Amino acid sequence: MLSWTRSCLTPPTHQAASADELTLPPFQQDHAFAAFEQGDWLAELDLLQLGTALQRTAIARGGYDGRSFDVMVAIADVLETDHGWSFEQSDAWLERMGLWEEEV
Repeated sequence: MLSWTRSCLTPPTHQAASADELTLPPFQQDHAFAAFEQGDWLAELDLLQLGTALQRTAIARGGYDGRSFDVMVAIADVLETDHGWSFEQSDAWLERMGLWEEEV
């Protein structure tokens, strides 16, 4: 299930640049890179918005169910592997989102 969730959350991979793309003038290369980077940021924002929606549902229901828990962990995994988050950063995000119970 985790691999299926990850495949749903992972942005589509981009194919290798064609010879025509490699010969673009520098300003067009900059524009292409900026568009790609913007898409990456939007994908990260979508993941964070999904996490917030799951958090709100969990608060209303008194906690995360198994499926929501798995999706939250999958989101954190995608943020690490595809968006450059460190393990510590994603773990802190999961803690802020209420996934980990505090030890008393």
